Amino acid sequence: MLIKAIRYITLFLIFLNFPGWVLDNFNPILSSALSYLSFGLTLLYFILAKEWNFNSWLLLLGLVYFGISSLSGQIYLPDLITYMIIIIKYFILIIGGYIMLRHTSKKEIFYFLLIGALSVFLQMFVFYNKAQDYGRYSGFYLNPNSLAFICMMGYGLTYGLKTKLRTWGQIIFTFIGFLTFSRTFIVVWLLMNLISIRLSLKNIRVLAIGLGLFIGLLTFNAFLPKSNPRLEAMANILEGNNTNTKKLEEGGRSDTWAAYYPALLEKPFFGNGYGSFAGGGIAGRVGPHNAYLKVIGEAGIITLLIMILMFGKMTYQSAINFLKKPYLLLMIVSLDLFLLANHNFFDSGYVLFFIMWLQIQLNKNENSTINNNNNNR
Repeated sequence: MLIKAIRYITLFLIFLNFPGWVLDNFNPILSSALSYLSFGLTLLYFILAKEWNFNSWLLLLGLVYFGISSLSGQIYLPDLITYMIIIIKYFILIIGGYIMLRHTSKKEIFYFLLIGALSVFLQMFVFYNKAQDYGRYSGFYLNPNSLAFICMMGYGLTYGLKTKLRTWGQIIFTFIGFLTFSRTFIVVWLLMNLISIRLSLKNIRVLAIGLGLFIGLLTFNAFLPKSNPRLEAMANILEGNNTNTKKLEEGGRSDTWAAYYPALLEKPFFGNGYGSFAGGGIAGRVGPHNAYLKVIGEAGIITLLIMILMFGKMTYQSAINFLKKPYLLLMIVSLDLFLLANHNFFDSGYVLFFIMWLQIQLNKNENSTINNNNNNR
């Protein structure tokens, strides 16, 4: 019972980004305590579980990334103690968290994601004064694009659940995903629905329901606590008015990426060092909004190749098992595309937890296939 309680508390703190939300809404002392509690409980779970299984991909990626990036440049490195804490936190997450996630089911992940997604209403109606001025909502995740990612993963996961949970989950994650006004979410949501038609033509109904929700949001956007320029631009297009549509093009990722290309081309093999491709680094205040670009920019092409091989293997394994377990491909494709538009990776607990949990599900498939082949001989 104790070990289960430790697992649930840790998953709550990490999957819901709760320490970060507490920092934004209450005080840094409580937030810091909750953050260190999450790492302490992760390590404690590993000790109590007494299982010696490790995630070789993330171990290798972490060793290479931190090793090369710390040697490639010194100017953007934090002080030694801070840097060591960052490294220790990463390895605690991927070692202790990997064991914890081996004991976590689809349904448990679903409920944590559901709570995280529904936190948007807490922001909208209770902590409204904390909502961003531009009318995008993020719940516990503080960043609308991060909440959009949670909704992507939750939506993909519903294809591994029973009908009733699947239907309600799809409606909730779709609607809240639209509230983030994330262009990445809209593109990935459409892609997931098109892929799901391969499973059954009946899934066209899900696409139709989602489009109905989106049109309803455009029509009744005046009832939201804060208007959003992107939503207003989309509503104008729906009404046949093409004014103010430039809001949909502002903040495009390609322009952000381009600011980092000169530094990338200058040191492509070993990178520019840890922190150089973060906000305030080599290309100014804004980060690259691309995890792949950040990795190669800070730690060079070898580190990027390890990362691409890891995600390539995951995508391939999920694709060949698509008809049996469609949620794996949908979630992994969502993860792959999200990292093209977001640079938080090594310091994002829930991103790392998703990667590990998906790898565990894929390994179960692989082991099941091997056992079936041995039994048939």
